[in-house]
Amino acid sequence: MAGPLALALVLGLASLTYLMRATGSFLPNLPAAITERTGGLAPALLAALVAIQLTGPSGLIHLDVKLPAVLIAAVLAAFRAPFIVCVVAGAVVAGLLRAAFHL
Repeated sequence: MAGPLALALVLGLASLTYLMRATGSFLPNLPAAITERTGGLAPALLAALVAIQLTGPSGLIHLDVKLPAVLIAAVLAAFRAPFIVCVVAGAVVAGLLRAAFHL
């Protein structure tokens, strides 16, 4: 289980992202300063969720099939592959590793 600080950060980022998405249709013309400062909330939330999934109860990286899957997805994302390609490639790598090594 994630620590209380990590859980609070993830919940806070998720709440802020949800709030911004919910009010976006009512406030179509937000000031540029707000959009510039909050543009990275969704990637930060995704990174926090991935980090929590990769760590074990002790807070250290847990080596299983998730790590190579995330690494493949990260490499594809670095090469600007579409998001769905990154997700599917990560899932395929995890599935193949689980099938091959019975993890």
